[in-house]
Amino acid sequence: MERVTLTPRELVLPEARTLDSDVLEAYQEAIKSYSEKARKCLSIFSDSEGELAGSNCLAPLALRNFLPAGARLSTMADLGRATEINPEFLRGFYSDTGLVLRTAGDSHAPNDFLAKDLAAQLKERGIDLRNPKIIYFDALDLRQDTNSYGLAFDLNERAKPEENIIDAPELVSDFRFRTINEKGIPVRDDKGNRTLYARKDGLSRFFLGGGSCVDSNNRYLASSSDLGRVVVVSAEGTTPEK
Repeated sequence: MERVTLTPRELVLPEARTLDSDVLEAYQEAIKSYSEKARKCLSIFSDSEGELAGSNCLAPLALRNFLPAGARLSTMADLGRATEINPEFLRGFYSDTGLVLRTAGDSHAPNDFLAKDLAAQLKERGIDLRNPKIIYFDALDLRQDTNSYGLAFDLNERAKPEENIIDAPELVSDFRFRTINEKGIPVRDDKGNRTLYARKDGLSRFFLGGGSCVDSNNRYLASSSDLGRVVVVSAEGTTPEK
């Protein structure tokens, strides 16, 4: 029996890649309009051999206007798939994908206002916090504010439950895993060689760590290092080999 897989002629595969540093000059000029307090959180990026170095939970949202046409900021599902295909992708680096909100308030004082504010916005949209919520960058916009970061998060018109606001009851405690599902949630596996890190309350970053762990317990939303990378996904990626 002969078989032929009929790959569509116009099929284009999305591509995940780290962002080039050629956006840096325009970005640095744009953030001059922010307050001094806000700029301390946004002035994190640098050039590392042509790649944009640095990452936190605030700056990627200000950077979004400078992404290549057709590109978007990655989700944890994207990073999970990318590292499944190529385990060396992001090896030794980390990349933020959004936030995890667990409670309407945070024991870490700098995040308390933000946690309460986001919880109120979710409530207005009929979304409760019985379980932790992953909130991807695509659901968020930045606004200037007088809180500890000089910035706050607004749910935007794209924010939708189970698309970019994900109910995540799994993220209540640390556990081992091997793979990440299509929502970006690690799949518990006690024999896995990777770890999901969680905390009990408040607002946390949601990022893939350099050792392929998934971190949802880091409360330092504005911190960054030169090991951070911004990963974008482009629909104008590659076509399958014929």
